[in-house]
Amino acid sequence: MGRRIVTVFLVAGLLLMHAATGWAGEDVWHKLALDKTHVISIVSDPVRPSTLYAATSRGVLKSSDNGAGWSPLNQGLPGEQPPSCVAVNPFNSKVLYAGYDGLGIFQSMDGGVTWQAINEGLPNLYVRCITVSPKDSNLIYAGIQGGVVLSTNGGKAWHMSSGFRRATNVNTIVIDPKNPQYLFAGTGGSGVFKSGNGGVSWKDINQGLSSLSILTLYIDPENPDRVLAGSYHPATPTDLYVGEAVGGVYQTVDGGRTWHGTNLVGVTVFSLAGNPQHPGVLYAGAWGGAFRSVDGGENWTDINAGLDNAFVHKVHIVPDRMPTVLAGTTYGILSYTDTQVLDLLKGQRSTPWLIYGLAGVGCLLTLIGIGLWRKKKRKSADGNQSVW
Repeated sequence: MGRRIVTVFLVAGLLLMHAATGWAGEDVWHKLALDKTHVISIVSDPVRPSTLYAATSRGVLKSSDNGAGWSPLNQGLPGEQPPSCVAVNPFNSKVLYAGYDGLGIFQSMDGGVTWQAINEGLPNLYVRCITVSPKDSNLIYAGIQGGVVLSTNGGKAWHMSSGFRRATNVNTIVIDPKNPQYLFAGTGGSGVFKSGNGGVSWKDINQGLSSLSILTLYIDPENPDRVLAGSYHPATPTDLYVGEAVGGVYQTVDGGRTWHGTNLVGVTVFSLAGNPQHPGVLYAGAWGGAFRSVDGGENWTDINAGLDNAFVHKVHIVPDRMPTVLAGTTYGILSYTDTQVLDLLKGQRSTPWLIYGLAGVGCLLTLIGIGLWRKKKRKSADGNQSVW
């Protein structure tokens, strides 16, 4: 009986300490999938949130299990280079779009099983991004070399908008979810542009921007006047950039009339993503790792524990498993379960206290077990009889 009691205390203590350690370890990046694959873009199926699509160095890939396993969807797509972007029609998730920087736009009507080119009216084939209107499935925008093209018939034909210089490359387009007549476009060298007429014409809105090479934009779904811009930084991550800080994340709170910098500066930011349930929680993927903000993008801290790749080209929040974040890097996809943000959003600090409590109880039980074991050993030595 004595042996069983001691064993119970020891095992219970060790298990509780292990549980505490495992729980705390959730806020660490773990390799998930696509080892040695450059992941350029990740999007979710709006109808089936566990289904994801990715633009990668292996073409367009699909996952049906939140990113754990992937299969190719490349029949009819060019194989000579990777896609630059992939998009899903929010009204019909079987309709997909893939853009290529030099090969145009391809469409699938069967969930990616087959693809065909839809390039009629494109002034050139250098496509950087594709965005479908949240109000009209036939209204599609594409950022290309020279500006923005739009289609009003689901991609059957394209026509050029106005307001951009011929050499301007449009890297990203976001749409005001409350009023889709307003759009923002980020360019490679000409800053941010805004349209107030559904993308027909555009005007630059760069007051306060110290970097005009914009790689990604994020618009707050609750307050569309708040827009964040991730920009290019010319120095390498290990260099100290002397002079005016460029690169990083900029923010406007007045719809683009003025911009100001945040504390994330001096890095190239490729991707921005917001928690759809809590827009104040944001993530940035950068040349330098991954970063998180809990105040709408004003202040950022790095979340690089376990991240084995400093080149995070895409951050994507998994709708089916929030607060799980995926990082698309040059060497595959990593996963991060952000339990600290989950506690913050709940207005609790229960998880850290629970972790410490589990660890404390585990240590106490382990010490009791060790004490009982020593006591039994002493009795065994004094009485010349074994208790084991």
